[in-house]
Amino acid sequence: MTRLLQILTIFTVIIALASPVVAASSRKGKKVFKKSCKTCHTRKGEGGKLSPLQKTQAQWRIYFKKNQHKEKPEVWEGMSKKDQKNLLKFFLDFALDSDQPETCG
Repeated sequence: MTRLLQILTIFTVIIALASPVVAASSRKGKKVFKKSCKTCHTRKGEGGKLSPLQKTQAQWRIYFKKNQHKEKPEVWEGMSKKDQKNLLKFFLDFALDSDQPETCG
């Protein structure tokens, strides 16, 4: 029985580590967005208005994986991996095709 419990525990840890967005928090991601992104990403800001509603979940995943803020890479590089994951979680949870699209900021 203890052997089975050990295997289940290891399996649970592997699953948790394999899907980093699951461990992320969209609430924390929204705070990261307000702190790190909102200064440039407003209607009249240099980055233009940015909202999770602008893309689908698949589009956000591609953007976060491939683009990584190419316009100003220092913004992305200055962010911790945890903040990046939380930010992605925020964008996914409130994306255009999510169950709860973000309607106000």
